[in-house]
Amino acid sequence: MIKIAWRNILRNKRRSLLILGIIIFGVMVLFLVKGYFAATYDGLKMMSISRNGHLQIAPEGFWGNTGQERLLLTGEYHKAITGVLESVDDVNNFTSELKVSGILGTEKGSTIVSGTGIEPGNSFNQSVMIEEGFNLFPGDRTRVLLGKGVMEKLNLSVDDWFSLMATTLDGAYSASSLKVSGSFSTYSAEADNYFIMMPLSFAQNLLNTDGVDKVIVSLEDTGKTEEVKTRLEEKFEEMGLKVDIKTWLDLATMYHQVKAMYDLIFFFLSTIIFILVFFSILEIMSMAFFERMNEIGTIRAIGTRRRQVFTLLLQEALILGIIGGIIGLTLGWGIGYALNNAYITYTPPNVSEPVPLYFKLAFSNGVTPFIIILVSTTLSALYPALKASRINVVEMLRYS
Repeated sequence: MIKIAWRNILRNKRRSLLILGIIIFGVMVLFLVKGYFAATYDGLKMMSISRNGHLQIAPEGFWGNTGQERLLLTGEYHKAITGVLESVDDVNNFTSELKVSGILGTEKGSTIVSGTGIEPGNSFNQSVMIEEGFNLFPGDRTRVLLGKGVMEKLNLSVDDWFSLMATTLDGAYSASSLKVSGSFSTYSAEADNYFIMMPLSFAQNLLNTDGVDKVIVSLEDTGKTEEVKTRLEEKFEEMGLKVDIKTWLDLATMYHQVKAMYDLIFFFLSTIIFILVFFSILEIMSMAFFERMNEIGTIRAIGTRRRQVFTLLLQEALILGIIGGIIGLTLGWGIGYALNNAYITYTPPNVSEPVPLYFKLAFSNGVTPFIIILVSTTLSALYPALKASRINVVEMLRYS
């Protein structure tokens, strides 16, 4: 039957090519959209991990704290936590952070800033793009990195001095001088206008504390995030340390928001293409049925059963769906590859710098489009095939 179905496809070339064109276009579009979304998810995942780490360890109640009291990991807690992390093989790197909010000022003006005290020289928490000057290095005590927007607002240059005033944990005012080491970009224009990075020791002195807000952990393997989290929770519980641990997925708010939106867009796009392919092929197959009435009546008259006629027409649709799906995926991969190598850039919302347009060309991204189109093609052939198998032979032979 498959051999006969293949011959029928070749014999009706115009109809077959029209159906193939619809299928190829549908698969190609869905494959490229799926590839773009998958690349976006990967990019957001990497961005979230580079900023938040795989794990974050903070005092108990840190993320749900709505009170006035500042929750910190004290020096004793911090030392115990870092000791545990050094003994875990799956931990690649870790660092500590302390948030500082205050007023940054010069003789010419001032602005409100939000700073983070980091460990200079730790590559993990310094993965920012330096726009001007230099990054922080081990041993730096009074140097600072400014968001490029902060630097522009106060008209500062590398090696300029300025004052930073903040409130200590006890409520007293504290101020000290810092020297500009350089400027950086977070790819967010809003963040660049108020964000700064300073040595952790300076931030602790400014706030008069030996504690930190949290410890950020980088792992060797992202796939072991939940496993390592469970192991650390058990160890900290045994030691009597009251801490909370969050994974990068728990903290990746933007990742979840974008993924939910893109998944919904892909669902509606898939539905629209499914319906378009279904009704387009249904119309073509229905017209073809009336054109082939005499042919179908003849094969029925020589002994072909209703079930065989139904199977024959369904096999024609399946063959066209499979061929069209494979060609559509191939063309989609080729177009995606060409666009990836064309180095086309665009600027997404809330991003200050252009990013490359990229499609993730993976076999997994072609499975869903292929199945959607194959199901749509098969269903569109059911009605004509069922109708052709049930009409009386004599009535079909009248169409000569």
